[in-house]
This record gives sequence, structure tokens and C-alpha cells, in this order.
Amino acid sequence: MLNCVEYSSASHEQHDYAMRVSGEIGSGQNGTSMRKNAFSSPWEMARTSNTLRAFTLVELLVVIAIIGVLVGLLLPAVQAAREAARRSQCTNNLRQMGLAMHNYEGSNRKFPSSGQGTSYPPDFPATKASTTFDTHSFFSYILPNIEQANIKQQFDFSVPYLATPENIQAAKNTIQIYFCPSNSYRPQLNDEEGYGTVDYGATYYTDIHPETGVKDSFTRADGALVVGGTESRRITDGLSNTLAVTEDVGRNEEMVTNSTYTYNAPNQPYDGELRKLWRWAEPDNAFGVSQPINNNANPAGGPPTCPWSQNNCGPNDEVFGFHPGGVNVVYCDGHVDFLSDSLAPTTLRRLVTRDGGEVVESL
Repeated sequence: MLNCVEYSSASHEQHDYAMRVSGEIGSGQNGTSMRKNAFSSPWEMARTSNTLRAFTLVELLVVIAIIGVLVGLLLPAVQAAREAARRSQCTNNLRQMGLAMHNYEGSNRKFPSSGQGTSYPPDFPATKASTTFDTHSFFSYILPNIEQANIKQQFDFSVPYLATPENIQAAKNTIQIYFCPSNSYRPQLNDEEGYGTVDYGATYYTDIHPETGVKDSFTRADGALVVGGTESRRITDGLSNTLAVTEDVGRNEEMVTNSTYTYNAPNQPYDGELRKLWRWAEPDNAFGVSQPINNNANPAGGPPTCPWSQNNCGPNDEVFGFHPGGVNVVYCDGHVDFLSDSLAPTTLRRLVTRDGGEVVESL
């Protein structure tokens, strides 16, 4: 056999000569032409054959940008889904309270005490009304109706929740349905002293002026729930038109209650102690409605002119929630609704009063 290939054309011979000059073809024995190995060693050949093509910087930046856009689109959707679940749980909490309130009424022929109420002087409104307190809260009275009869049995309802070791121990129980899952302002369900907390409250009065929509103590009017309980027949505006309990989320130990709201208990260790409105066993967790829904919500903690530590600012004794756009409420007939924080204060007053005779527009 021939050991080489003969090039018949001049062009092939020229090409062979050029390749030999460049070193890609060497001279073999007997003048034969041989192509040199392009690799200096077998290891270099193996390494080159296994090398993958990497991303360029531009391609890498494009991929990162696409991932960033996808994350930006997905995160709000995930957050919205989580908040929808939290709001649904909050709605269910209030629905259970509404059902408990009606079960209580079925057994006692009246709705539970609000825990806090109003004492009107004979010459009202020439003289301002004052505040009165029940021994226990609305949330203590409905315990058997939310499947917490074992906690109720620990209480002595003839004395305040601070009066006996047994009452104190009972009041330190955590009750899940009294907590709104959207509450990011309280890290745990019990306060610094171990007492269980609550994110809801009975709206026992309003002093929003029916025409101007601003706070006016001389226009104070009762809500559905009062001290001692309310017979349903006294709610003449209609059970489906009158609020019973609303969110008041965010109350905590930093909030200062009214300095006159103290315990009058001579010879008791809690005599003169300020009331703790964030506890579910405290009668002072009921509140009057004096401000629009979610007033002074921004920034968190309130503006300098109305910090949340001050009464009637933010969640300090007002209708307040952390759901975007409004709050959950339960009416006296047990149905739950979501009220927008753009609701007119005058309309909010009509929803709170039990016998004002007002007409409530479609919400």
C-alpha cells in the first residue's frame, strides 16, 4: 500500500507546502507528509474535550434579571394569599363569638354584659356621662359558649379577676379565638405578667357627632352591649344593623388607660391599680367609638400628634385592625362583615347605636 497521498493538482501542493511551513504538517520518512497532533500532550487533549461552554457575563445578568422579575411577581401574590388566610381566620373568630353571644342569650334571655358601660346623669347632655364597670368582661361571660367551660369554672364571678389566686390563674389562659392572626404588633398571646390578651372588643357606646362626624362627649349614645346585659328587644335599630363586637387589634402594655379607670378595692393588693385593657378578662376591653376606623394608622405606633399610647389614638380603644383596607366586625344577629376604613364616621355611629332610629345606607 502507498504510505502517502499524492496531490495531483498544483493547488494541493501549495496548500501542503503552506501547512508544512506553519508546522501543522511535518515531513515523514521517505518524504511523506504527516499532520502533527494539535495538542501538546494527551492530558491537554482530554481536558479540552471535556470543557463545557460557560455563561458569558451578559447572559448571567439576563438570567438574574429574569429571576428577580419572577420573584417580584410571586412575592406579593404569596403575601396576599397569606393575608387572605389570616383574614379568613379572623372572620371565623368573630363568627364563633357571634354564635356564642346568641347561645348565651338563649340561656339567659339577654346578651352578655359588655363589661363596661355608661352612667347617664339626670340632666344629660347638659352634664357629661360617666363610665361604669362590671365585675367581669364580655369575653369571660361567653367562655362556656366557646367550649371553654373548664376555664369559666375556675372563676369566682362575684369578685374581679384580680381578686383571688384562682381567678388570676384562670385569666392567664390563652384563648386562641381571641387573637387575630394579622396582629404583628404583639409577639405573643400573653402579656408581660402572663395574662391572656384579646384583639377584639364590645362597642358599648359612641360619641361621634351625628352630623359633624367628630368626637363630641355630649352626643354619647349606648351601643348594643351594656353593663348587666341587654335584652334583644331593646335593640330597636335591628340586630342585623347594630354592631356587637369589632376588631381592636394592637393593644399592648405601652398603652395608658384613662387615669380614672382604676380598681376601687380597699385592703386588696390591686386597689387603685390602672386597668389593663388588652387582657380578655379585663372589663375595660370594651370601648367607645370616638374616631373613624383605623384612625392614625400610619406610621406604626401613630404620629407624634396622636401616638397609640394615648387614649382614642390608633388601636387604643377604637375600631382598628391590621387587614389592608378595613376591619372585621360581628353584628348582633351573628353575621360578620368587613368594614372599609373609608367608611364615614357618621355611618359608623349609626352602626354602633342600638336605638337611634337612623337609616344606614348600603355599605
